[in-house]
Amino acid sequence: MKNNPSRTTPGIETVLRGIPASPGVSIGRVHLLIPERVVVAPHKIAPAEVPSELEKFDQAIAETRTAIEGSRERALAIAGIAAGKIFDAHMMILEDVVFQEQVRSRVEHEQFSVEYIVNDILGQNIEIMQKQQGEMFRERASDISDIRQRLLRFLRGEGDMIPHSFDEPVILVAPDLSPTDTLHIDRRHIQGIATDMGGLTSHTAILARSLDIPAVVGLGQLSARVRDGDSIILNGNSGKVILHSSEATLQEYRGKQERYQSFQTALGNLKDLPAATTDGHEIHLWGNIELPFEAESVLTHGGGGVGLFRSEFLFLTRDTVPSEDDQYDTYDKAAEIMAPRPIVIRTFDLGGDKLHGSINIKQERNPFLGYRAIRVSLSRRDLFRTQLRAILRASRRGNVRVMFPFISGMEELREAKMVLAETAADLERERIPYDLALQVGIMVELPSAVMIADLLAAECDFLSIGTNDLIQYSVAADRGNEAVAGYYRSFHPGVLRMIQVTVKAAHKLKKPVAICGEFGGNPVATPLLVGLGIDEISTNSTNIPEIKKIIRTLSFDECKKITAKAMRFCTAAEISDYLTGELKKRLADLPIWFS
Repeated sequence: MKNNPSRTTPGIETVLRGIPASPGVSIGRVHLLIPERVVVAPHKIAPAEVPSELEKFDQAIAETRTAIEGSRERALAIAGIAAGKIFDAHMMILEDVVFQEQVRSRVEHEQFSVEYIVNDILGQNIEIMQKQQGEMFRERASDISDIRQRLLRFLRGEGDMIPHSFDEPVILVAPDLSPTDTLHIDRRHIQGIATDMGGLTSHTAILARSLDIPAVVGLGQLSARVRDGDSIILNGNSGKVILHSSEATLQEYRGKQERYQSFQTALGNLKDLPAATTDGHEIHLWGNIELPFEAESVLTHGGGGVGLFRSEFLFLTRDTVPSEDDQYDTYDKAAEIMAPRPIVIRTFDLGGDKLHGSINIKQERNPFLGYRAIRVSLSRRDLFRTQLRAILRASRRGNVRVMFPFISGMEELREAKMVLAETAADLERERIPYDLALQVGIMVELPSAVMIADLLAAECDFLSIGTNDLIQYSVAADRGNEAVAGYYRSFHPGVLRMIQVTVKAAHKLKKPVAICGEFGGNPVATPLLVGLGIDEISTNSTNIPEIKKIIRTLSFDECKKITAKAMRFCTAAEISDYLTGELKKRLADLPIWFS
């Protein structure tokens, strides 16, 4: 590889920060893995060659199917059910009827090679995902890229992915790793994974956690700054990566390794215990998911339910509108995994930064203040009724709840409930069973909803505070805009007061309140949220054990006292510093301190 001026200087300690994707502390040497670049030149074929090209496509589909099935079996054997389910999702992409028919139609009409057509179609899908803002879309792009790589190899007659093997322990550094790459590396010698791209909920991150490989993702240009053999320390608890560490830093992190291992042993004993304070006040600690198989991870980490199932992934992983049966199968699968534990399905939150061509959401000057979420659903009753039918059908198991996003006032709530009632009546006429006692809730994401929380709570069964949007709409700072990132403050006193107002209004009517935004996964915020009276914290499943540990260490009275003092501070920094200090006094061994 050519010299790069951005490379770090050997011998000079350099600290980089990324996203902690899989916990653990690793110390070792870099092995740099640069994936092959996909390049397929357009190649015209003669009309007589079309049948053989289509036959080659069918053969490649069959071979890729077999390869994915093999990966699934390997994942089940070495990483568990949640990891195996990842390749169920890959199979869905490969077997998508619309994709396969599109390939065949274009080969017949355009008469280009099947390799070029496959690369072009999947490449366009990848590009669409990459243009969207948000971690979820980057993850979907990675999945499609993984399928493209495997399918193209079989089309070229090259066989499946070549497993990576190593003669000695290494920390793997790469621009990005697909789930297939991650699964098939020689994990006996992999001490850690560090990538330029990626997010907390990527399938690769899930696999790294399942395989107990510490990982840090989203490190920017790390792969361009290192060489094979460079010394590296990887902290999957804090997201810190240290290159060319000093002897003092090396000794410090060896101590962190020992402390972390001791802490993990203690967490394992909490899995089947309730998230209850020392004086018996129980919090429902649930998980957020996007795909059905992720429900397995919630259970594995000791979660008591799913507090947020983001259903829009059904749109964002395909070009066509998902049918009622497709949706029902998805919701029912997740409900079956969780039964009898509850699962809350949020209706489509499309629009804003989540666009889909099939429902004609136009680019807007300010999409976050425009046509999105419940507004799309209410204006596209055909889509809304189809989704509600699927949710109602899945509710026959008795553990499904439905939640409407982006409610700004009573009008939307009442209209959404009316459509739900009409849809339920249709099912009754058709004698299709559903849960007659289906619970209905809303997302509290807008200041207007906070101010009428008492009115909204009177007409639904539960409220769930979506802190990601509530913060950005309260402080007028787009959370995806780096220019104003400093204004997006989770501990802003105004935001905390809105949470407090919402809880008090709902509790007067004996309605429960959940937190399902990223704020709920911040360990520093846990005593505050408990003290504010939050009934349920729903977060990424990997956060559950640590949050449970904190809850079970403190008393409810203690949390209320901490909260009362925190609410007297005037700035987000003061509140955050105070809460951090209080938590450190009581839990000095938490991984979040292992920075």
